[in-house]
Amino acid sequence: MNTFFLEKLRKIYKSLGKKEKKINDLIKFKKFKKNLINYKFSNHNLNLESIVEQNIKFVAAITFYYNESKIDNLMKVCKSLSEISNDSEIYIFSNKYSEFLVSKFKKNLNININFEIINQPVNERLLPWYHVNLMRNFFNRTEITHFIYLEDDILLSKKNFYYWINSRKILQKFNLIPGFVRTEQNSIDKKIYAIDFVTKNKIKNIPNLYLNKTYDFINHHYPYQGMYLYDRELMKEYLFGPSSNPDCGHGAYNINFLDTRMINLDLMAKANIGLTYMNVPEGFNNRLVTLYNKDQKKIDEVSCIKHLSQRYSNEESSFGNIKLEEALS
Repeated sequence: MNTFFLEKLRKIYKSLGKKEKKINDLIKFKKFKKNLINYKFSNHNLNLESIVEQNIKFVAAITFYYNESKIDNLMKVCKSLSEISNDSEIYIFSNKYSEFLVSKFKKNLNININFEIINQPVNERLLPWYHVNLMRNFFNRTEITHFIYLEDDILLSKKNFYYWINSRKILQKFNLIPGFVRTEQNSIDKKIYAIDFVTKNKIKNIPNLYLNKTYDFINHHYPYQGMYLYDRELMKEYLFGPSSNPDCGHGAYNINFLDTRMINLDLMAKANIGLTYMNVPEGFNNRLVTLYNKDQKKIDEVSCIKHLSQRYSNEESSFGNIKLEEALS
């Protein structure tokens, strides 16, 4: 067979691969529509921004590959976490001890930060995974209500946290998890961008859960958020399930958990994927849903977390090209 025909076959198979994904997405959505009657909310008027009255004691872990130019963003991340609850513990996992880093924190932040220095990791790309043992240790303390893992430039606000807690009350029985969308502001047009959306999603083609006349929960195709937030139930599922293993998603680990979406993620990114693709309800793309504001026709701001490095919407990249207001239509 000559090269010309081989090239033709290659293009045909490549095209079929793209169509296969679209067909699979359509099949999933049809299954969601078929089961729609099972996704009914009992309290349509719950205020997702209301103050959380329950006692919250969370542990937060942040991975920080040492870089002095990134310390200011790291401090903003920690300060925002400390404002969520006075009763919290923050741990920074870094690959280098620095007196400069520690002294700057002590001088500028009146909060207690625990520095965990992994100066000889098996491989530096495994650094984000050291937080799993921290979660495992704290899970044995029943007073710990939540665990947060973040990359060093993800700012989670108190408003974000309240949205998650209040949404979790609704979504828990459906085996769904409140999700976030990473956002950046472009320095030229000053618009907010949903940086992980590679293409626009049409609401009519993705699971869309009615909450009330103003809000829906939507299950889009780009759930990466650079962090996760779990309550005790989700902590248990994660720690005693396959996704706490770095090999999860690869067929060599366990063929039952083979998932091309996870194979295509690098080792560091997989550290915050967690339960995203585990035990997904039939018809859904993943476990995460975000709040959609129908009046504003965009993802609601309480579901948006800031990506402080601002490196996607302000540089040439395959990410950071879709405005928040255009990500869903």
